[in-house]
Amino acid sequence: MKRYLIYIITIVILTGACKKSSLLLNDPNLPTPELSLVTEAGLKNFSLGILQKMMADVPDEGNTNIFHIALTNHSIMGDEAYVPYGNYGMRWVDQVHKITLPSGTVITNPNGLDQKTQLQGFDSRGAGELNAFQYEWAVNYYIIAQANQLLTALENTALSLSGDADNKKNIFKAWALWWKGYAYSRIGSMYLAGIITNVAGETNGDFVDHTAIMAEADKILNECLTTLNNISESAEYSNIMTAIVASFNDNKNVVTPAMWKRQVYSLQARNLMANKKIEEMTPANWQQIITLTSQGIQAGDNIFRFGMDPSGTNDISQAFFHPYAFIGEVQQFSFVSERLVQEFKPGDARFTKGFVQFSVPKVNERGRGLQFGTRWNPVFIEDGGLYATGDNRGLVPWACSYEENQLMRAEALIRTGSIQQGLQLVDEVRDFQNSGLAHVANTGLNAAQALEEYRRERRVALFLWGTAFYDARRWGVTKPASQGGGRANAIVMIPGNLLSPPQAGSVPTPCFMEYNYMDYWDVPQNELDFNTPGNISIPLKN
Repeated sequence: MKRYLIYIITIVILTGACKKSSLLLNDPNLPTPELSLVTEAGLKNFSLGILQKMMADVPDEGNTNIFHIALTNHSIMGDEAYVPYGNYGMRWVDQVHKITLPSGTVITNPNGLDQKTQLQGFDSRGAGELNAFQYEWAVNYYIIAQANQLLTALENTALSLSGDADNKKNIFKAWALWWKGYAYSRIGSMYLAGIITNVAGETNGDFVDHTAIMAEADKILNECLTTLNNISESAEYSNIMTAIVASFNDNKNVVTPAMWKRQVYSLQARNLMANKKIEEMTPANWQQIITLTSQGIQAGDNIFRFGMDPSGTNDISQAFFHPYAFIGEVQQFSFVSERLVQEFKPGDARFTKGFVQFSVPKVNERGRGLQFGTRWNPVFIEDGGLYATGDNRGLVPWACSYEENQLMRAEALIRTGSIQQGLQLVDEVRDFQNSGLAHVANTGLNAAQALEEYRRERRVALFLWGTAFYDARRWGVTKPASQGGGRANAIVMIPGNLLSPPQAGSVPTPCFMEYNYMDYWDVPQNELDFNTPGNISIPLKN
């Protein structure tokens, strides 16, 4: 990868003490950024540099891919993986509130606190790296700032481009709009409120509700679609795309404008689905999902993906900060959840290829909670596995995938009465991933049974691809048990002495798990300490 590191002078999100003025993002190419952004080479490097916005110097942790920290928070709150360690506040992010054993015994987590109370207790600059609220907020506003600066540069009359200058401008513009729309999508899908800013280096106190942030994301993604419609696919297009997509992110398989547009439609479908509970979805919403996914990612499409350099150093993973490295046995900072493993159907080739048993099961790791336990170790991709690496291999989608697109469509069809059509898509995804499972379409399943097939497949097919928390939230799993939330028959590794009658060793046991997680997170206090909200009436805290 050509590394052109474009730094934003550290802002308050990740610092312990700064002046108020440091909230304003400094020009990344001081002293005269315009001089580097008036040439095609400068634009290419700056566009590639959007990735560098994912790296930050975190107090007590050092140089960190904070985008990956955000991805991991989604995985562990969606209970497809778990992290028993306190770094970056993670062990408290996925701290299940209560687990009820088959005997009726209720085990409250060792801290005795729910997620909201625990995470709000760390919501301060003084808490440093333990403040989990800060990471997804910071990284996405870093990306938005870089995208805004790129968009501004494209309007500079001093910009000199050879060949079809308008086409080249549109390629860079689409890139900026894609990342900006994606970043707003993540802010609006995770926080109670956010800020809309279109000027590089500026912020404001005009906080708006997360629904307004999602509307802004949709507007920007539509502008991206319009821009893509005006792009001609050519040798110049391929040249620019291979320059602005990092080599470790598979830049040789170029995403064409048509493929790119299909990613936008799939992301718009995700944004709609992720931000409404099932009971809030109307027939019109489901039809919108069907319409968007009909224009979404296809099986043969190239998509934008997150990979690793073979060295693990000349990239943004550091051979650590990537979903497949994090969960692999070399690093093993995260672990596969027993609740994910139980979704695999008997005979699923993805399971037999993907996991082996630990010689000794993990049980109540470090005494931090019964949910921190598993029998299963992911097999390295380099050894024929699917979900882990010790050798910096594998790619995950930045946004959506073909499988996610088809499964969104499947759910919409099943929930609107087209059960067999929906199940056919479930079968398609299983075939696409070489599961070897028998087809379930046209086997007499009713709507409830079809939805269960779909639910299990969505959990399995999209493992570590950024959807687990969105799904748990919209399905109501993360709500308090008193409101109908939680999961019954969830497999947990229980020490035998807690069972009735007591047993030797540890036993995988079906329990009731009450997660009791927040739907949307607080605006980080790191932001509010330096950005006083204006005259607003929306909540910024739970």
